[in-house]
Amino acid sequence: MKEFRFKIIIILGVIALCIYLLYPTYVDYQNTKVMNKALEKRKQELKKDHPGMTTSQIDLRLAAMEDSLKTANPSFVEARQKRIKLGLDLQGGMRVVLEVNTAKLLEKLAKNPDETFRSVMKEAEKEAATTDESVVDIMGRRFQQRGIRLSRYFGNIRQDDATILSDLKKDADDAVTRAIEIIRNRVDQYGVSEPSIQRQGTRRIIVELPGVAREEEAKQLLQGTALLEFRLLKDPDLTFSIMQKIDKVLAGKPLEDTTAVDTAKGETTASNDTSASDTGIAANDTSKKQLSEEEFAKEHPFFSIAMIDPQGRTADAYVKADERNKLELILNRPDVQKVIPDNVEFVFSAKPITYQDGQAIYQLYCVNKKPELTG
Repeated sequence: MKEFRFKIIIILGVIALCIYLLYPTYVDYQNTKVMNKALEKRKQELKKDHPGMTTSQIDLRLAAMEDSLKTANPSFVEARQKRIKLGLDLQGGMRVVLEVNTAKLLEKLAKNPDETFRSVMKEAEKEAATTDESVVDIMGRRFQQRGIRLSRYFGNIRQDDATILSDLKKDADDAVTRAIEIIRNRVDQYGVSEPSIQRQGTRRIIVELPGVAREEEAKQLLQGTALLEFRLLKDPDLTFSIMQKIDKVLAGKPLEDTTAVDTAKGETTASNDTSASDTGIAANDTSKKQLSEEEFAKEHPFFSIAMIDPQGRTADAYVKADERNKLELILNRPDVQKVIPDNVEFVFSAKPITYQDGQAIYQLYCVNKKPELTG
C-alpha cells in the first residue's frame, strides 16, 4: 500500500486542482442562470406594464439592468473572468467578416473626381467583389486601358503610374491596419474573452467573438463610425427646472407651478428667472437637513441619486458609479420622458471626475440633443 501512497496523493492533488480551476466556471454558470431568470421576469413585467413599449426599448432597459446587476455584485464579473474560456466551436458566438471600403478611400484621396473617375471606381468595386485582387490594382488597370494617367486624379504630374499605385496601396494597407486597431480596442471595451481578429486578403477582416449574446449590439460596436460632437450645455435654470419635474414625477407629486413657494415645508422651488443655486439647490440642502436620508430619498427620489452642489453655479449633478445605471433607467422611463423637452437630453461624463470613499463619481450634464458641430 505504501508504494501506491505517492500516486494516490498525486491523483488527489490533481483532482483538487481541477475542482479549484473549474469552480469559477460553475459559479459563473449559476450566476448566469440567476441573472437570466431575473431579466426574463423583468421582461415580462415591462410587457405587462407598458404594452406599447417597443422591443428595442425593452432590450435597452434589460441591458441596463444586466449592467446594474453586475455592478452591484462584483463577484459576477470576477467569476466570468476566471471561468474556462471556450471558443466558437464549444460555446457559440459570432463570426463577422468585415471589409474596408477601399473605393470610398480612393474617392476621398482623389482630386477633382469626375464622371469618368466614378465610372471606373464602380467597375473596379464590382470586379473586386468577385476576386481577391485589390481595388487599387483593378483601378490602375482600368485607367491604363482607357489611356488615362493616374496623375490626373492622384499625386502630381511628375509621378508615374507605378509610383502612384505604390503610394495608394500603402494608404489602403494603412487603412486596414487602422481598422484592425479600432476593432480590437472596441472589442476589448466590450469585454469579450479571447476574441480572434485576423486580416484576410488585402481588405477583409475576420472577427470571432465567443460567447456574445447580444449580436446586434456587437455588430453596431464593430461597424459603428467614430463621431465627435460638440453640444452646448443648457441654462442652469432650465436644467434645474427639468430636474425638479423629474423628481416630482418619481415622487408621485403633481406638476404644479415652479414659481410656487411652500412655506409650510420650508422648501422653495426655483423659478425660471431665479438662479437654481440660490433657491432650489439650497432648498434641497435644507430639506435634507430636516429629513433623514431615507425620508429624503422618498421625498426627492431624483435628487437623492443625482446630487447637486449647493455652492455651485451650475445645475450639473454628481452620480455615484453604482447608481449610474439606476439613473439611466429612470431617465428612460416613459413618464419621465414626457417631462423632458424633445430638444435636450442628459449625458454622463465619459470618465469619473473624482473619487469618493474609493467610488467613482460621474457628472450628469443637460445638453442640446442636436449637436452644434460634428466631426
